[in-house]
Amino acid sequence: SSGINAEYGVPCSQYKAKNKYYWRMYTDKSWKIFLIAGILFLTYTWINLRWQGWYGTELEPRCVVPSEEVEDMRDLGRKTRTVLEKHGLRFILGFGSLWGALRIGDILPWDIDIDLLVMVDRGADIGSIVHNVIRDMKEEGLIVYYRDWIGIVQAYSPVYHSQLDISIWCDYYGTGTMHRCTGIEPWAFWVHHRKKYAFPAHLVQPPLPSLSFINESWPVPHGGIELQKIHYPNDWWKVSKPKGC
Repeated sequence: SSGINAEYGVPCSQYKAKNKYYWRMYTDKSWKIFLIAGILFLTYTWINLRWQGWYGTELEPRCVVPSEEVEDMRDLGRKTRTVLEKHGLRFILGFGSLWGALRIGDILPWDIDIDLLVMVDRGADIGSIVHNVIRDMKEEGLIVYYRDWIGIVQAYSPVYHSQLDISIWCDYYGTGTMHRCTGIEPWAFWVHHRKKYAFPAHLVQPPLPSLSFINESWPVPHGGIELQKIHYPNDWWKVSKPKGC
């Protein structure tokens, strides 16, 4: 006797057969779902690790930037510094500009922009900070945009279209690690960002050391090249020039 299932009132054999059918149907679908999810996750991780970012410069790399353009870039840096200091913002030289300060005390001969990192407190009203900085930079006669995707303020001089980038950083999670806290890219490609951009907060704790840059003393991170080892993990020990230089 197969017996009767008390809950559904059907023979147990029929109940087991239906269960087996539904279980088979479920497992047939679930492994496909897990497979697709796994492929998507691996693809997302692969893109993260290979992502280089896109920063939209309109300038072509050159071995030596003409002196009048370099001076224009210096003027752009000075005007931006005036605005940042007016708002009491903590900032440092970063990326190629930090290399310039470390190596020659000025803009590298082939560098086409100035890079500044601005540190803000966790929970600060970043929207207001960005708005006020852009407003005052425009009052200095500069052309300024906020790039939503990358979360960077980009400024240009009106004469030679020299470029300056401001990225905004904070200890977002309160864990002693600085993250870029504006834009979509740092969140969409968080694996890449944490691996190649995030850095220990103690490198930018005040008081900051300084180095000569564009004939002035500019704040830089602690530890000399320690920040560059994070941002240039594959070639921090060598001078990397544009191709053909």
